[in-house]
Amino acid sequence: MAARAGHAGHVHQYDRGVVSGWFRRDARTAGPSDGPVETARAEMVRAFLDLDRRLSVIDDGVDAARDLGLHPDMVTAFGPLRDEVYATIDDYLRLSADPDPTAPGPAPTVADLQRCTAALHDRATRLDTFYERHATSVEHARSAAAALPTRATQAIQAADQALAGVGGLPPAAQAYASVRAAVRDTEAARDAVGQARTQGRPGDVARATERLVATTEALRRAIERAPGRTAEVTRALASVRTRRSAVATRAERLPDAYSALLREFSAACSEDVVGDDRRGREAVDRADEHIRAAAGAADSDPEAAAREIAAARDDLARAEGLVDGVTDRLDLLRSVRDDPGAVERRTRFAIRDAQLLAVDRGLVARWGSVIDAAARRVDRAAEGLTGRHPDYLAYVRELDSVSEFVADVVGKMKSGAR
Repeated sequence: MAARAGHAGHVHQYDRGVVSGWFRRDARTAGPSDGPVETARAEMVRAFLDLDRRLSVIDDGVDAARDLGLHPDMVTAFGPLRDEVYATIDDYLRLSADPDPTAPGPAPTVADLQRCTAALHDRATRLDTFYERHATSVEHARSAAAALPTRATQAIQAADQALAGVGGLPPAAQAYASVRAAVRDTEAARDAVGQARTQGRPGDVARATERLVATTEALRRAIERAPGRTAEVTRALASVRTRRSAVATRAERLPDAYSALLREFSAACSEDVVGDDRRGREAVDRADEHIRAAAGAADSDPEAAAREIAAARDDLARAEGLVDGVTDRLDLLRSVRDDPGAVERRTRFAIRDAQLLAVDRGLVARWGSVIDAAARRVDRAAEGLTGRHPDYLAYVRELDSVSEFVADVVGKMKSGAR
């Protein structure tokens, strides 16, 4: 309604005395009147002013909270009450309008005015209750909204100071990618604050201000780190070279490990690692290329050197994985060949635990056949270890799969899941 929209946009400024006197009713009396209607009208006006004072303080806080993204529970809770209050104010505005002799229908009666006065008092009481429950949130939002212009101004000033600080760096440091990116982000965030203030949307101003604070801090860190980037990269380069040497030394074991795999075990046990020795050497070679590039850029562009070092580390990690894949496979197969029953005993032990749990909890009907099927899988896997070169890899993988399955069954029995 037009009346409601007009009232909702009406903003009052209240001093501490008004807020601290929140629960004191207006003690003014009606004074002389010309009759019962005027007396009732005066009482209604006083009730409205009393309500309006309360509503204005809460409205300020709730609107600020909504704009700034604060206290969403309070904002949601106030919606229905606000609608009821505005509906009562609409009724008040209709009854308080100057009588129009030409208007159709009867003029407001004393009963009409008293009914509206009672409704205004009721809404004021409910506003009191709402404020008592949400006073901290209301006042916090009001304070945050009042402080927002100052905070935005301070953020812009801090950003300008940080941007000016870039000029104090050596020209080479000013060209670092991290510094240039931080400058761009801070300038864009500063412009966004200015645009938001021009458009007058508090929520946009708050968000843009927080973004500016963050980009300004990132710029300060970039400025602080810039002078030491060369030394930082020099240390990182030494570290990655040491790691490269260690990986290369381990990679030298790959041909012997792979040869042993082929000699001692069936081809099926090493099919998935065929070519890993070659891929490992290639990964080390790529790391060498990145290390050389980093060394060449360390003095002139330490940030480019840092990116090359990061790429070298990635390649070395891949090489390590390939080396370990072959050597770990050889170690695993040898241990299973030396004592194939160890894996079987561990798996059957887990199965027996599952069977005991099923009996203990009365779950044999639900899970007994499932656990028995897992035991039969172990039997078949053990029976498959035949010939001069059994497929130990398939054997251990099958038993590992059974162990995982049984562990899942045990978890379901303990949780009561089906």
